[in-house]
Amino acid sequence: MKLLRLLSFLAACTCAAAAYEFDVPPYALRRSVQNCCNSRLLRVIKDLEDGKSITIAVVGGSFSLPDRISPNDVWFHQLVRYLRETYPRANITAINAAVGASSAGFGYLCLDKMLPPEADLVFLDYGPNVVNWSCDITNQHQYYEQLIRRLLAYPGSPAVVAIEQLLPTKKAMYMYSEVTASALYRYYDMPYISVSTGIYRLQALNLSGFAQHEIRVPNRVWGFWHYNKRGHKLVLDMVVHMLQSARASDLAGIWPEQTDPFWVDEAPGGRTHSTLLQQHPVKQPLLCIMPDELHTYVEDHQGWEFGADDPNKRKFGYISYHNESSGADNRLRIKWDRSAIANAGAKSTSFVLILVYLASYSGMGKARLSCSGGCTCTAQTINANITNFSISQVRPVSVNLVSTPQSPDSDTACQVEVVNTSKGGVYSKFKVTGFVLAEMYPGTEKEIGKVAFMNHEGSVNRATVG
Repeated sequence: MKLLRLLSFLAACTCAAAAYEFDVPPYALRRSVQNCCNSRLLRVIKDLEDGKSITIAVVGGSFSLPDRISPNDVWFHQLVRYLRETYPRANITAINAAVGASSAGFGYLCLDKMLPPEADLVFLDYGPNVVNWSCDITNQHQYYEQLIRRLLAYPGSPAVVAIEQLLPTKKAMYMYSEVTASALYRYYDMPYISVSTGIYRLQALNLSGFAQHEIRVPNRVWGFWHYNKRGHKLVLDMVVHMLQSARASDLAGIWPEQTDPFWVDEAPGGRTHSTLLQQHPVKQPLLCIMPDELHTYVEDHQGWEFGADDPNKRKFGYISYHNESSGADNRLRIKWDRSAIANAGAKSTSFVLILVYLASYSGMGKARLSCSGGCTCTAQTINANITNFSISQVRPVSVNLVSTPQSPDSDTACQVEVVNTSKGGVYSKFKVTGFVLAEMYPGTEKEIGKVAFMNHEGSVNRATVG
């Protein structure tokens, strides 16, 4: 019976399988698929075969975005085309939620803005932005575990598959973030694609078609970094191989009936798994406010104007220029009430506000951040002047709620005020692009530095793939 099921499956897929041509050799494809597979992934494949509606997505950084190639050539977009051609009866919604130069911390804190709750299959592609060229555990690894746990607990119980990319560096493979991340994948029974395992040896053997200049676009800073069209095709090969192998193995009877192994131990009254790594100080995200929503939380912006002053008109935010004529009246007042906390069931009085601002070598100055109303914080001075780059950065600030207003004129809403204190002249500008609010675990205020995340674009992405 199992043999008949397998033959039936292979016959049904003959046309689609024959139409797909792998560029990665079979032995490299086999090596690239790690910890395959599980009940959630098999459920997605079955739903595709049955012609159901499914939502697939990718969350990660710039390795899942186009760099001087067509968006249609990105591996995820190619995968969407492959699935739609292979399973024409299925109604597939595809979302590319990757954000360039972003880290797992940003993905965890702003996941609700990236994915709908009904996601069925989610690819994680944050490896290149977790690298620290050592095997040490960092705050980004802890954030990554938080993101994995949050995705696995999503309402639709999505299949989560990680993509560990091959980085264009001469560093040894054991110094990739994959060494640490793979322990998380095994702990949570997650499949993952190891592009480095699949291609590393092909490059070492100097096989034609796999050298850095053949699979990547040149970069003026890094030499070669992102994939070109062929590089993305190689990633696609590995993902397609995983899907085909998983289904064939299932039909051959290799996979027994499997209950969901991710979130609850298989025991009466099962409990949620404890974290593998040390617990990150952030307990749960509450608000993720990026440029498109920022105006709804700004109560006063005297001396600040909303707009985009970069050459490409992409980085929007509230901008202030400080000079002698502007005086001291240039304050941006951001206000949020406690409904965000109450709606999330947060019970702590310890929170963190993460201000997102533009840092640049061009004209940027300083600002002072303070809190009032229904919350308190230690006043902060933020220097937005850096060398060589123009990127979004973050400043986490520990915020404590107060049980009563600080004065009769205030209310229970928390007010965060940003005042441009630049010295003027060529260093006169400050730009706020958003903020994130999260609940902290009690007693972790001293670990506030771990709360920072990377999002150099200063925005979220939720692009539907047509």
